[in-house]
Amino acid sequence: MSDILVVIPARYGSSRLPGKMLKLLAGKPVVMHVYEACKMANVGEVLIATESQLVVDALAKFDAKAVLTSEACQSGTDRVYEAAKNRPEKIIINVQGDEPFIAPSTVQKIAELLQADPTCDIASAVAPTLDDKKIDNPNCVKAVLNKDGKALYFSRSRVPYKRDITDENKNIPYWQHCGIYGYQRKALERFVSLPQSPLEKLEKLEQLRALEDGMTLKCVVIDSAGPAIDTAQDLQAAEEYFKL
Repeated sequence: MSDILVVIPARYGSSRLPGKMLKLLAGKPVVMHVYEACKMANVGEVLIATESQLVVDALAKFDAKAVLTSEACQSGTDRVYEAAKNRPEKIIINVQGDEPFIAPSTVQKIAELLQADPTCDIASAVAPTLDDKKIDNPNCVKAVLNKDGKALYFSRSRVPYKRDITDENKNIPYWQHCGIYGYQRKALERFVSLPQSPLEKLEKLEQLRALEDGMTLKCVVIDSAGPAIDTAQDLQAAEEYFKL
């Protein structure tokens, strides 16, 4: 039996795009694209965690395994923890249900990093970009990393800020954060026990809670990250992305 569990939090009651997990994208629900990629990664069992019976019933038609979690969960990570807390796996990977272009290889890289480096509390992924539309879009989160891939900060703003654009630095990419987190079980338990942190509240980015608490978060580098689904416009953009 694998020591890895993959959980996909899929909240039906999304504020910006209600019911987005079941919105059709290329003929199937958004969350099913995520589920199929995670199954293809073949690192461990895959569960969809949701607060809605509508999601459970809809996904049963696709033979996807979904579990009901409390409506009181404040975040996707809380939902992941509730789904995983009574299970034995030592590594829990949280793949956000609105990331339909997640690659199986990304899930595998997250699993490999956590298995190889027990000092890494949390693993995530970034992709290089020089696309100004992405860099200046607050829904596209940017990461700042050290030389070993350890996260120093995440922001919705353009970071790091290039004060002077030169021939030397103009092609240095920004790191676009991808919506996947892998946790050592003890790190997940620690994370969900912490209150929301000041920077987390300001940026509305829960990974900042881990950084403010001194946890080690490392990122694997992937080639590219397709659009996540936050709004109706994102869903339309994703349909176009599929045609590329």
